[in-house]
Amino acid sequence: MKQYTPLAAQQDLDIILAAVHQLQETIVITPTDGDDEQAAVLIPKREWEAMAELAFLQAPQEPGHPRLTPTPRRFDDAAIDKMEWG
Repeated sequence: MKQYTPLAAQQDLDIILAAVHQLQETIVITPTDGDDEQAAVLIPKREWEAMAELAFLQAPQEPGHPRLTPTPRRFDDAAIDKMEWG
């Protein structure tokens, strides 16, 4: 993971974007005072979408809005006997 100051990131923005896009790198832009609380992270869009989906799937369910989950399909023996197997 590469780190840049805001000024260096501004000067090398095209290089940074290429690294994020083509090399799938994560880039951290840290203020010159080194305060990590104010840092920014550039990640590939695909990675961002994956994290957003994971956060959605891990979020607690809201009452009255149950999350749909797949259920296993079950066939009893009678239903299987009535199926046409062509």
